[in-house]
Amino acid sequence: MQEDYNRRKVDYHHIHATSNVHFDIFFEILNISDNQKVIDVGGGYGEILLELRKRNANINFYYDLLEPSNLQLNKGKEKFLKDLSFDAVQKYIQFIDSDLMSFTTEKKYDHVIFKMVLHEFSLENKKNALKKAKLLLNDNGILTIWRPYLPSYIRNFFSAVILKKDELAGFNTMQKTRYFDSEDQFNSLLFEAGIKPVEPVFIFEYLFDTYRRFESELHGNTSLYKEWLEFIQEIYYNETNALKNQVKLIKGDKGIYINFQRAIYQYK
Repeated sequence: MQEDYNRRKVDYHHIHATSNVHFDIFFEILNISDNQKVIDVGGGYGEILLELRKRNANINFYYDLLEPSNLQLNKGKEKFLKDLSFDAVQKYIQFIDSDLMSFTTEKKYDHVIFKMVLHEFSLENKKNALKKAKLLLNDNGILTIWRPYLPSYIRNFFSAVILKKDELAGFNTMQKTRYFDSEDQFNSLLFEAGIKPVEPVFIFEYLFDTYRRFESELHGNTSLYKEWLEFIQEIYYNETNALKNQVKLIKGDKGIYINFQRAIYQYK
């Protein structure tokens, strides 16, 4: 999977179509205090801290960016060294070239954050990932998870849309490994990991735009893009009324728009 990510030159803020309002609410939920220790698991180039810096120029907590992709990690280093003084980067930010399961530390964190990363673990490895997250927390620590909100009747459609894109883009390992769990599956995994399931703190709608993936993931290949769009339309029209009543597909000039949902959860 690491090889796929080192070839996947994406701006997560762009492809995930995350609004400023959603980030504002996310940071209110996180409520990071001065001198706290934060680890951003699979945090790419550090989008969370970059967005937080837009709202508060002062860094007053310790931020560990855990990321197995050299491409994303180096991108983060470049961005932060442009945005902050060298001394501030040295004092507050640690760039960790590792995946979660290989990562070892004696440090305990006030916040462990999984933003749009839990689906990168196979179904078999998700429970261990959640257990590892729990072990990284100090006694009063908080685990915050931002993930696709997938009731069972939406899960298969959403998964098929994303995994078909991965197949066409040649992200073979990602296609085989990624698993988008439904809400029921997610709650079962939490329970098995020793974490009490709770209702999401915040559920929000966003507009999935296929064209945002055209250049960055399909490399501007029009035939692959056309195949993806045709696949999405075909499976959508064969979907249940329960899905179609909530999830709408709109064809635009450059692609397809779909209103999916994401959710933010917190576990203490």
